Amino acid sequence: MDGLTLAFIPIVAILTITPGVDTMLVINNTLTRSTSDGLGSVAGVNLGLLVHAMASALGLSVILMNSATAFELVKLAGALYIIYLGIQSLKRSRAQAKVYQAAPLKTKRKLTASVKEGFLTNVLNPKVAVFYLALLPQFISPTDNLIEKSFILLMIHITMGVLWLGFIAIALGKMRHFITGNKFQKRLEAVSGVVFIALGIKMAISK
Repeated sequence: MDGLTLAFIPIVAILTITPGVDTMLVINNTLTRSTSDGLGSVAGVNLGLLVHAMASALGLSVILMNSATAFELVKLAGALYIIYLGIQSLKRSRAQAKVYQAAPLKTKRKLTASVKEGFLTNVLNPKVAVFYLALLPQFISPTDNLIEKSFILLMIHITMGVLWLGFIAIALGKMRHFITGNKFQKRLEAVSGVVFIALGIKMAISK
């Protein structure tokens, strides 16, 4: 492993563990649905990373970075989707407030819904695309095979994402039986809804 790759590891590790929309989604889906849903969200997030990497390789990220209109459109779509998730969480919180159950509510949603949420939350975040275009080239030397080195860096990023977010989902999943219940889920959905909406608004107004 060359020096540039070794230098990439701590930087991407910091970016991976920094809380963001992806992390919030995994936490919410694990605690309000199931560990499987949390892991499904993890899979969706990392599928999104793969799409960003492919887009970067094909030059689509260049469009986002150089076209203010394209960037704003993608950013607005991502912000609206995150706000939509927040509104849905608030609706579920209100619905749970009307029905008391001692046991945690069981979701009727398919696992694919959590995968889709993770995927769309990540792939509609234009900052991830810019990250791949602006940061990755700094760790690729002129003598490297561009495609091979990009693939190695991508795999490092995805591996860290799977391990970190997977750890969060599994750890919270083990705690879920001790802390969940109708009242807890209602409050968590409400808090998650507010946080998602705030993150969406922050994304929409960010420059």
